[in-house]
Amino acid sequence: MSNKELSISVGELLGVIKVSLSGQMCTSHDQAILGILAGFRDQGASSLVLDIAGLQLNTIESATGLINVLRSLGPMFCVHVVASDPVSSILSRGGFGNCVRLYSSLDELASHVGREEYFTSRWMAQESEDNELPLAA
Repeated sequence: MSNKELSISVGELLGVIKVSLSGQMCTSHDQAILGILAGFRDQGASSLVLDIAGLQLNTIESATGLINVLRSLGPMFCVHVVASDPVSSILSRGGFGNCVRLYSSLDELASHVGREEYFTSRWMAQESEDNELPLAA
């Protein structure tokens, strides 16, 4: 028996805010999800982990709503999304650019970030020549 309600929980992963969504997403949920994620952004967070491995998108409208939520967070806010295969394949076509990164599991996210990336709003290549940044006066 599947749960038709959306469940939202907030925690922490590797020192970064982790928002988990599970259950079924309906078209009416996108504004609530956007409000939660944008609230963290507006309070100064530069990134977060969005765990949607337990989320079901049963309609095209719910998939579109989730894509629009991720797009509306803006390019200066990074979202590391953990999604199961059906949802991940939908999101991979979202055209997010570098502001949204997709992972198949929390373990993959932890190992990938631990090796080569940091949770940051600046998506700069590590081999960048920019070794020092001038301080603003």
